[in-house]
Amino acid sequence: MKQRKITSRNKNFIALICCLLFGISTGFANTITNSSRDSSADTNIDNKTTKSVTATPNILFILVDDLGWMDLSHYGSDLYQTPHIDALAKSGMSFNQAYTAAHICSPTRMSILTGQHPARLKVTDWIPGWDYPNEKLTMPKWRVSGLATSDTTIGEVLKAQGYKTAWLGKWHVRGQAKENSANTEQSKAAQLHGFDAGEQDFSLNKQTNNSDPKAIIALTNQAIKFIDNSAKNNSPWFVTISHYAVHTPIRFTNALKDKYDQIDKSALKQNNSEYAALMESLDNSVGQIMAHLTQQKLVDNTLVVFYSDNGGLDKNDNNTPTNNAPLRNGKATLYEGGIRVPLIVSWPGKIAKNVWNNSLITSTDLLPTFANIANVSASKLPKNLDGIDISKALFKQQTLKRNELFWHYPHYHRQGKPSGSIRQNNHKLIENFEDGSLELYDLANDISESTNLAQTQPALAQQLLQRLNQWRKNVGAQMMTKKLNH
Repeated sequence: MKQRKITSRNKNFIALICCLLFGISTGFANTITNSSRDSSADTNIDNKTTKSVTATPNILFILVDDLGWMDLSHYGSDLYQTPHIDALAKSGMSFNQAYTAAHICSPTRMSILTGQHPARLKVTDWIPGWDYPNEKLTMPKWRVSGLATSDTTIGEVLKAQGYKTAWLGKWHVRGQAKENSANTEQSKAAQLHGFDAGEQDFSLNKQTNNSDPKAIIALTNQAIKFIDNSAKNNSPWFVTISHYAVHTPIRFTNALKDKYDQIDKSALKQNNSEYAALMESLDNSVGQIMAHLTQQKLVDNTLVVFYSDNGGLDKNDNNTPTNNAPLRNGKATLYEGGIRVPLIVSWPGKIAKNVWNNSLITSTDLLPTFANIANVSASKLPKNLDGIDISKALFKQQTLKRNELFWHYPHYHRQGKPSGSIRQNNHKLIENFEDGSLELYDLANDISESTNLAQTQPALAQQLLQRLNQWRKNVGAQMMTKKLNH
């Protein structure tokens, strides 16, 4: 058969047809793109970021109890070996100035679950808190009952979006449970606050188990089982592994402790072999679950967040399990060692590899960020959120414009004292409630908070105090009162 010769008129006709087809297909593609964009139009992500978050991702949130800022080799530990967590960091983004909304567990956990500041929630101490009847100030009548049914949790937000949800391990915010809500040891309250699975058994924190200290492996296996079951049902999942580790009492595998006993620690800042062994067990569990996600081909569609609920239990405590230096002090204090923590976020192909970000981040940011990544519209979010969506830091490597963070602790603690704090840009003010004394530090030049500038820069100290007072008024923070006999 002879091939037909293409004339110039035929060429023009073919070109016209191609243009028409291209226009139709482009219009159809634009319709799809605009429809997808409209579904997240209420979020704070711009178009470029939205395109990087098109699928509904799974979310794995690993929350460690009392993990210090210097407790990972990636963050500068000179003893603890954490190769799996370090690998997670190299696959994503690490934050150098991540904080928690409180220096102790229950208030921080409330802020993670609700996106609201503990001062607004009036859950400002660990539950049930310490009793100091002979001190100068009276503590306010705070919400010892913890999470209320009126509080909307991240579990409820994501469940409404079609997620299977689990909070496995430590809960410690009480809440509405079928059993006695005053029981802070065993609780299934998570399952009545938006989570399909989750049971706290805090006795595992104290249990001596040489093969599985603090149920690290057991919790990881629970997570893997939940993930696999969700995947079988083609459901996106949100799983929190809320470890009892590395809270005291320190539990460890004997073989790992022996390994660290052989290391000459005379020149090291961190020198506790038992704690080092516990850290390695924790690290192995991260390696286990990441290997499983890779094997099941889930890793590319899973956002992984690794975080702590407050700073490490530093040398200011009798047990001295770790050392937060160069940060000052640790858990239950408003110095940097008590509130600055590691934060690692990974999502291959979406978040750049092996990068650091200096944005100011805090625990209230997790709910709005998780919700945005899960394509939840702003109209479906809880009201009065104190956190912000940090997607621009994650997906565009931007340093967020936020310049203020606040803390409020109207209680006594065996390791700390009643106080409030504000960080504004690089300056941080601490107000001590008992005597009204002020501490002012320049964190850019004095991360160890060794030089109090309150006397040499009184105008700045008063300016920050005024802003702190304004914030407390705005969130309805409860204040302490003086006792008549003092």
